Amino acid sequence: MKYSVFFIFLLALVLISTLSISQSTKAVIAEIRKEINQINSGKTYKKLTLRDDQISKSVPDGGVRLTCYRMGNNIRKIVSWIGLSTGNRIFEYYYENNKLIFVYEQMDSFVYDTSKQAFRLDTTERTFEGRYYFKGDRLIDYKTTGHNRFEDDEIDPQKTLLSESDENRKLFLRRGH
Repeated sequence: MKYSVFFIFLLALVLISTLSISQSTKAVIAEIRKEINQINSGKTYKKLTLRDDQISKSVPDGGVRLTCYRMGNNIRKIVSWIGLSTGNRIFEYYYENNKLIFVYEQMDSFVYDTSKQAFRLDTTERTFEGRYYFKGDRLIDYKTTGHNRFEDDEIDPQKTLLSESDENRKLFLRRGH
């Protein structure tokens, strides 16, 4: 009898702590979403766009574009557009106090025309969408639909997205913007 009471107490403690962690993560995500909405509704940003060879020596078929939205010394958002031979990949990096808080990723793939046996370069369909939430340089949650590069367990989404974000920020900081 003594052990069963202890076991029930231990089980209740585990369940309560799990619920508490889940609720705190949900609260953090709600705050991040609120910040994203505020960033997206901003109208007074200084905007700078870099293209192709300003970004990289190896440029994909459709080119690349990187746009930074700043307010004072704070980067609020960076949008990366990459034109691939298979479609367009877009990343949106959101920052609070120059710290990454959210990444939105999408892949719009060209539609294959079976009658012409070629891709239609004027038509795309969304084949991937990812939302990644960060707090203190730590990936706290993510949601994805479609196939993505992180299906390979050897690729760490937290490390990869933080590194990509940092590289993009450095491109703008090197130019004194």
